[in-house]
Amino acid sequence: MYRKLASNNNQAIANLLELKFLLRDFTEVSQKQFTKLSQDEVNQLLIIQQLNQNWNQNVNSLSRKYQFLRFQDSFSFMSQVSQIADQMKHYPKWFNKNGLVQMDLMSPEVQGITFKDVILAHSAEQISQVIVSQPKTSIFDNCDIHMENLISSWNNNYQKFQGLNQVFERSVNFI
Repeated sequence: MYRKLASNNNQAIANLLELKFLLRDFTEVSQKQFTKLSQDEVNQLLIIQQLNQNWNQNVNSLSRKYQFLRFQDSFSFMSQVSQIADQMKHYPKWFNKNGLVQMDLMSPEVQGITFKDVILAHSAEQISQVIVSQPKTSIFDNCDIHMENLISSWNNNYQKFQGLNQVFERSVNFI
């Protein structure tokens, strides 16, 4: 994958600029009209936001399964994601059974995947990592995810990806 980006670096940078959406607040997402993303655009966003390992892209949706050790952790996860979904006015289709959460994301207004889905996927990923890495004894102790950290993580991934593209550009010049 990296070789492909390196050999076509100008295209990757151009696509990155088209796919860049910096967050200030989750409520602003509900006010934007997003268009349906192509499969390539979704793949690039999943790479930029470091979601390509865990999220599956179907024809018109993104899906992921989260396995938590305890049911209360899965419930805490869903509660925290629902807070963000409410702010975005964009809701996942999900199922929870014995700590296994199946999450599907799709934007019904375009019958496909938009920035909204990738933003919510990124937020869910960050929330799950905190819950898994910092187990709590009570569901109420898991409610320490800060919106600013999620927004900062989303925006910082663009900077990391741009730096990676510059490294590849330099390496291509030496080949």
